[in-house]
Amino acid sequence: MGKKGRARPRRLATPAAGWAAAAGPRPVAALEFDRGSLLLSAPRTAQVPRYLAWDERVGAWRTEALNHARLREDAAEYRLSLDDHAERFFDCPPLRPALPPLRPDQEAAIAAWEQAGRRGLVIKPTGTGKTEIALGIIARHRVSALIVAPLRDLMYQWQRRIRAGLGFDAGVLGDGRREIWPITVTTYDSAWIHMKEMGNRYRLIVFDEAHHLPGPSLHESALDCLAPMRLGLTATPERADGRERLLDSLIGPVAFREEIPAAKGRTLADYSLVRVPIHLAAAEQAEFDRCSRTVRRYLAERRREAPDFEWTDLTRLARTDADARETLRAYRRKLAILHRSAEKLRVVEDVLRLHPGEQCVIFTASNRMALDVSARFLIPALTAHSDKRERNTVLDAFARGRIRALAACEVLNEGWDAPALKVGVVLGGEKGVKEAVQRIGRLLRRSGDRAARLYEVVVQETPDVTRARRRGRSGAYQAAARLSLGQAKQLDLF
Repeated sequence: MGKKGRARPRRLATPAAGWAAAAGPRPVAALEFDRGSLLLSAPRTAQVPRYLAWDERVGAWRTEALNHARLREDAAEYRLSLDDHAERFFDCPPLRPALPPLRPDQEAAIAAWEQAGRRGLVIKPTGTGKTEIALGIIARHRVSALIVAPLRDLMYQWQRRIRAGLGFDAGVLGDGRREIWPITVTTYDSAWIHMKEMGNRYRLIVFDEAHHLPGPSLHESALDCLAPMRLGLTATPERADGRERLLDSLIGPVAFREEIPAAKGRTLADYSLVRVPIHLAAAEQAEFDRCSRTVRRYLAERRREAPDFEWTDLTRLARTDADARETLRAYRRKLAILHRSAEKLRVVEDVLRLHPGEQCVIFTASNRMALDVSARFLIPALTAHSDKRERNTVLDAFARGRIRALAACEVLNEGWDAPALKVGVVLGGEKGVKEAVQRIGRLLRRSGDRAARLYEVVVQETPDVTRARRRGRSGAYQAAARLSLGQAKQLDLF
């Protein structure tokens, strides 16, 4: 029986075999990296940890590359003498660090990560210098590193920061480029594709916006990598599907955590929240209620026949059933009315008048509303359909101050730095508390002593109210000073 916390040995039908004998010299077993996994060349009769499986195709034991350090640690207990050829780490390239001095909270995060075995999550709000923490670790430990980001824009942003902070031009893996260098930046998709061939080349792997990693396929890149040093960076680790629980095994435990209230006014800008209640116009409310009745009536009828009838059943039936199709159409019309209420445009007009000298971003819940805002106020709109060139052109112009405001549907929730931005308007959102915290984070990078303000437009007597209450229970919202629109106008007179 192994020690507490260790895998128990496999009990085999032929324990008398030479490899399983308790006495005598330890047999030598070759350990190699093979297409994202570890291959242990030991007989099938050997006692091995339970996380290895016998591979009939090659006549050897196999496990995920993630288990490399664990297997080396467990080898003595199972009387295995490893001839380890799995690691083929790049040497650290010559670095010329030019990093700013780290703040005490950043030093504390690095120290906590090191004490956790150089594995784990650093959870800090947007704008508190998580990138500098990762660059500081690379510079301090002088290791080869692979940085994984969710978006191509973020990938190139990391490349620029590495060039400026470490004096090394990092390789790029993705977006048509295939540069596997001692320090490389890539995306989650590209890491998933290529990790089987490069998973043994890096001592350190950094997962930026680490809440993306536990996705159904993306998590395999962490399994296929044997990097002993693992760092996850995120402001919002929670996921709607609950798969954030996988982060502990894929990266490591939470090593350091700081929430927005603790950083407010210190490393983040002070901020206030203005909730603006509005109502649908009479015609909008009448159509909204009619669509609601259609949806409720259909679901009630179906659940009388099948109590476990779910929304996924409705979407499946809509392909063939006319009533289901009409119900789904009514639901989508409800959302469109809620997202594109005419009163929301009037609120945006008030906010833009209230902050004539400030840049502003308007967050919407639908592409159509982003385009409505764009057409009404003659400002750019960025959606999932905006191509890379358009997005970069708009964001560069915004950063230079040539654009006063822009509208965005989801695409600016993360991975965008705009320190000068201090005014935001939320016209809708369907992704819960995490999305709300990410949007607040866009405004909170310090820029002198300027305070940030977020206007949240809530349609009364609709599901908007419930979502707003749920957001209000988050620490980021509770830490904010709460103002009415009238109070905000009075404050801005002085």
